[in-house]
Amino acid sequence: MRNYLVTIFIIIMGSWVSADEYRDYMNQGEKQYKSKDYTNSAEQYHQAEVLNPEDPLAGFNSGAALYRAEDIDKAAEKFLQTAGVTEGEFKSDAYYNLGNSLYQKQDYQGAQEAYRNSLINNPTRQDAKFNYELAEIKKQEQQQLQQKQQQQDQNQDDKQDKQDQKQDQQQNQDKQDQQQQQQKEKKQPQQEEQEQQQKQQPKKGEMTQQEAKDLLEAFKEDEKQIQKELKKFQVRPSSRRDW
Repeated sequence: MRNYLVTIFIIIMGSWVSADEYRDYMNQGEKQYKSKDYTNSAEQYHQAEVLNPEDPLAGFNSGAALYRAEDIDKAAEKFLQTAGVTEGEFKSDAYYNLGNSLYQKQDYQGAQEAYRNSLINNPTRQDAKFNYELAEIKKQEQQQLQQKQQQQDQNQDDKQDKQDQKQDQQQNQDKQDQQQQQQKEKKQPQQEEQEQQQKQQPKKGEMTQQEAKDLLEAFKEDEKQIQKELKKFQVRPSSRRDW
């Protein structure tokens, strides 16, 4: 980019009361600018602008000093302000400097608009045309980079979504496994009790312990009855002799 700024230095002459003071500020601003003390230069031009706000020259040169001091935002404001109150070549210079400021901010679309306005006010400016075309190239590169970054961000979001989904599935599976284990642990005592009861129950065709006990008691009662009946037929020895 043809990154030079248009600066305008003139010796101020006037008959109004503050002319001398205004001229001193302008001359000091020029002196500081040429010595590359751009911050102080911008301040001197600002003081001159305060004294005579209707003169766009102080604001224009203040913008140039701010640009060199790398205060690009304020510089752009000064150039835009100047472009709004000037005409012809001066207006073209203001728009050209505005384009350079916006280019430095990587606002390539805004820079192109400023360079276009510069050419409208001075169609012979080859530097504005050159920078306009360069801004178009940089704008396309910027758009391609943004699209690439958006695609990378989208891929990263998709990857993160898949990871989150996988994690949710794993958490759900872990929860189900835990619930199944709890149910298993809860059923185990009941199952053991049922198995114990089943063990105590006789197989088909077998008597239970209670049935065996009852049968044994019945046998004992029967035996007692039999013994009692047998006693009726028992032969006892007689004390009398028959022979």
